[in-house]
Amino acid sequence: MAKAAREISRRVGGRSARVQEAVLRSVFELIAEGGIENFSVAEVASRAGVHETSIYRRWPARDLLIDDACRHYAQGAIPIPDTGSLRGDLIALMRDARDMLTSRLGQVILALTQLQTQPARASRHDYWRQRFQRLRLIFDRAVARGEFPREADPVAVLQTLIAPLYFRLLVSVERIEEWPVAEQVDRVLEGYAVPASKVRKHSKVRKHSRKKRKG
Repeated sequence: MAKAAREISRRVGGRSARVQEAVLRSVFELIAEGGIENFSVAEVASRAGVHETSIYRRWPARDLLIDDACRHYAQGAIPIPDTGSLRGDLIALMRDARDMLTSRLGQVILALTQLQTQPARASRHDYWRQRFQRLRLIFDRAVARGEFPREADPVAVLQTLIAPLYFRLLVSVERIEEWPVAEQVDRVLEGYAVPASKVRKHSKVRKHSRKKRKG
């Protein structure tokens, strides 16, 4: 039985999955160490222990390989928080984003912005579209609690919060470790404040709805 279990373990994912993981890990490490300008497929092949032809067969363009590696490691790097309030969720989200951008993964993601080919730009657009779509859950919960206007655009809020971090890193070349996340969130949310009368009305409706369900 133990032998059979080992055989199954070796078959899960297969050689193709192991090669892909080795290649993507090597790409990530090389970019983190020396940036995109010093990156080559030959180095990836050497570090991953595979032939260059195996890499080109799966990734015919260098930019596609870089993009795949970045997205592979960025996926799920910042979890969707659930603190019980919109303010708490956004503060937790932005602190995680700030910490990620100062990590090795952040260095690689920032390096990815240097790629300006059409496929690379399209891939970045697709990544952020999917990311913002998943983060809408934070605002759906906030709308249900009466904390955020139903008609407001969550993407505009997220872009407003995220943009200063990227500006400081890519344009003004400033540190972001001490960026005042809570203050920034408060300033942005002030413009989306739901009138107190609507909050009270929404709260009464929710309480009444809960009483009906209990009855």
